[in-house]
Amino acid sequence: MTNDSFTIAGTFSRPDRNHFLRRYEKFFFLTTVLASALPGFAPLKLIVILALWCYLMVGDSFTIAAALWFVSVLLNLLLGVEVGAVFHSVPLKYVFDHSLRLIVFFIALGIGSYTANRCSISQKRLDQLIFVIAVGLMLFKILIVGAVLAGIPQSRVQAIFGFDTPTEGIEFGLQRLQFPSDIVAPFLIACYVGGKNKIKDGILLFCIASVVFLSFSRFLFAFYVLSTFLRTLWIKKVDFITILNIVVSVACVIVFFESILSRFASVDTEVSDQTRVDQIHYLKIAIKTFPLLGTGIGSEAHDYLRNDMTPYLYEAQWYATTMQMGFVGVFWYVANILLAVYVPLRKNYVAFTVVFLVWVFSGFTNPYLTGLGSAFGITILLLRCNGTRPQPVPAATIA
Repeated sequence: MTNDSFTIAGTFSRPDRNHFLRRYEKFFFLTTVLASALPGFAPLKLIVILALWCYLMVGDSFTIAAALWFVSVLLNLLLGVEVGAVFHSVPLKYVFDHSLRLIVFFIALGIGSYTANRCSISQKRLDQLIFVIAVGLMLFKILIVGAVLAGIPQSRVQAIFGFDTPTEGIEFGLQRLQFPSDIVAPFLIACYVGGKNKIKDGILLFCIASVVFLSFSRFLFAFYVLSTFLRTLWIKKVDFITILNIVVSVACVIVFFESILSRFASVDTEVSDQTRVDQIHYLKIAIKTFPLLGTGIGSEAHDYLRNDMTPYLYEAQWYATTMQMGFVGVFWYVANILLAVYVPLRKNYVAFTVVFLVWVFSGFTNPYLTGLGSAFGITILLLRCNGTRPQPVPAATIA
C-alpha cells in the first residue's frame, strides 16, 4: 500500500499540485512575515493564520496521521478547558483567551510541519524570508522609538498596536523594547547562510543584533550567542557575518558596559529573579494540590497574580502549564509538540535538537513559549535542517 493511500482528501495530478504548492509558498511567506515581524495585531494575525490553514486543508490532501495529531491536540486542550471551566470555575473569558492562544500556536506548528515536509524551499528563498523578517522586526522598533521621541506616550503606542513590553531605560536615551515576537531573532541568525552580498548580510546582522539588544533580555542574549556559534559550525567557516558579529558584539559591550552589567547584576535584576522564584513557589503549591489534571486552562495561582489582563501567563511558563494541565495534560501537550516538529524532520537532527532544547528552556524564564514567534521560528529551523529536495513526496506529516 502506498503513502497516497493514507490520505484524507483527493490528490492532485503533479502539475496541479506543483501549482498549488507555489501559491501556498507565497501565502506562507506572507503569513510568516506578518506573524513573526510585527508585535501586536492579534486579530489580523489570527485571521491570516486561519486562512492559510483552511487553504492548505482544502487545497491539498492530508494524512490520517495528521488528522489524528490534530484530534489529539483538540482533546488535550478540551480536557484543560473542561477542568478549568467546570471543576475550578475559571472565568470563561480567561478560558477562551488562553485556549485560543494555544490552538493558534498548534495550528502554526501544523503549518510549519506541513511546509517542512511538503515544500521544497531553497536556501536562497529561505535567506530572503529571514532577511525580510529581520528588517521588519527592526523597522517596527524604530517606528515605536520614533513615536515615543515625537511625544506619544509608550502606553498609548502599545494600546494602538495591541502589545505589551517591559519598560526600562538602557543608556543614551534608549528604551528597552521586548516583544513576544523577539524570540524568533536567534532562529533567524542560526538559519541564515548568506555570503552572496556583504551589504545585505551586514544589514541583516545589524537588524537581528539590534532587536536582541533592545529586547535587553538575558535569555535572548544567551540564545543569540549560541545561535551564532551554531551557524558557524553549520556553514563550517568563519565568514563575514561571523567576523562582523564579533566586532558588533564587542563594540556593544564596550559602549553599554554599565547597562549590560546591571542587567545581569543589579538590584532590579535581583527583584526580577525573585519574582520568578515567588511564581515557582506558588505554582508548585497548586501543582501539589491538583497533580493529575491541574487547575484548568486559563487558571492562575490564586495566591500570586502576575497580570490582571492575562493572569494565566507566567514567566515560569512550564510550571504554569503543569499547574493548569496537570501531569497527564502536560505530558500529552509535550508529546503533541514533539510529534509536530520531529515527524517532518529528515536530517540535521543534532543541530535541530540543540536549538529546540534552548527554546524549550525559554519556558522557565519568559511567557512567550507558545507565541507565534516561537512557532514560526521552529518552522524556519525545520526548513533549514531539511534543506532543498528535488520533489516533494506525500509522507507522514503533522499538517
